[in-house]
Amino acid sequence: MNVEVLAEILRSFSGDHKVLVTQSVVLSVDHLLKDAEDLYQRSSVTSSSRIALSGLPLCDFITSLVAFDGKVEAMLFLPASLDKAATFRLIVSAGCTHYMDSEKIVEVSKGQEECSSSDAGATQWLLATSGTTGRPKLIGHTLSSLSRTVKRDPDKGSGFIWGLLYDPGRFAGIQVVLQALLSGSLLHVSESVDFESQIEGLVQNRVNALSATPSLWRKLLMDGRITGCSLRQITLGGEIADQQILDGLKRHFSGARIVHIYASTEAGSAFSVHDGRAGFPAIWIKNECAPVPMSIRDDGHLLVKPSILPDGLEIEQRLDSDGYLDTEDIVRVEGDRVKFLGRASGAINVGGNKVTPEYIENHIREVDGVLDVRVFGKKSSMIGQIVAAEIVPHPGREVKQLRLEILRYCQLKMENWQAPGIISFTDELKENSAGKRERSTL
Repeated sequence: MNVEVLAEILRSFSGDHKVLVTQSVVLSVDHLLKDAEDLYQRSSVTSSSRIALSGLPLCDFITSLVAFDGKVEAMLFLPASLDKAATFRLIVSAGCTHYMDSEKIVEVSKGQEECSSSDAGATQWLLATSGTTGRPKLIGHTLSSLSRTVKRDPDKGSGFIWGLLYDPGRFAGIQVVLQALLSGSLLHVSESVDFESQIEGLVQNRVNALSATPSLWRKLLMDGRITGCSLRQITLGGEIADQQILDGLKRHFSGARIVHIYASTEAGSAFSVHDGRAGFPAIWIKNECAPVPMSIRDDGHLLVKPSILPDGLEIEQRLDSDGYLDTEDIVRVEGDRVKFLGRASGAINVGGNKVTPEYIENHIREVDGVLDVRVFGKKSSMIGQIVAAEIVPHPGREVKQLRLEILRYCQLKMENWQAPGIISFTDELKENSAGKRERSTL
């Protein structure tokens, strides 16, 4: 089997083809390949090296991908948001021999290698899981597994300008980077992490393709300025795409192709849905017409079997005897659709009854006057946990009355133990560095 190498793929494009644009940098293929070779020559790495890349600016990050893919044993991607303890633990777990940040490349003592590649000859791309609960674990991909669903059509790709709102060191960020690089598109990124500056950059650079979590899309639509972009491609991933956000995007960008991608660090890119409806067709379950083989376990867990799976102990522990991966997403068949209810690991335990925050959020968003909501668990000495809801009201909405309407709605639609016991109001909800809502119990 031929092993793809990122530098060789880029050489198939014209040397003056522009790859990346920021406020201060315009990077062409020729410049990128030269910078990558210079980096490799001064890095002292060998074919047996395992290098950690920590919090690099996007230009340096892409240069590193091109410099080291196919020339080292493994690359470990460390998002800028990781604390020092998590960074050190992952470097040791990955058995890294080198460490690179925005200032230097240094050699380090090799630790205990957790992941080994089943794709002989390919550089491992090691990613840390980015869920909203629990500490990150290592997942071993390759360029082949990460780009399995990337559309490679330079004729069409040249018409797209992608924006990047994710940390490039996380799975979702790497997906956007590879989609732009391998399809011949231009990638725009703001040099600031400030949300205001990022939106201004998207509009000024005429971005027409954008990927974000549903939480980020809600934030973008509430801000309003994103409608200044003539978006042709809209991608949602990382969280449940409910009907409300899908309909909202369709109203604002009627000419765009709207795609909900089911993907994760653990499963890779499994399948996508682009019919404008929440969930996915129920006919895909145990059916040869499905994008990937999939089934639903008795406890509601979705199982998938992608053609290429990443490596690592975390993956091995979640495979059943038939090679299906437990996604740890809970789903339910409703008519002709399979709907996502939430993550098993994020369920709130109320006196022995479990409910997923996303299920409650979807209901509360139906209440007139609710712009957005975050549901999470709060510890209780009596029943283990109680459900708490943080609400963003419509401007000018009287919150005392809105609280009563939310409670009344929840009483009609939910069991008593599912309804929020604590309701608070805020002007803005925060996302974590992966663009997702935090689910940790407080």
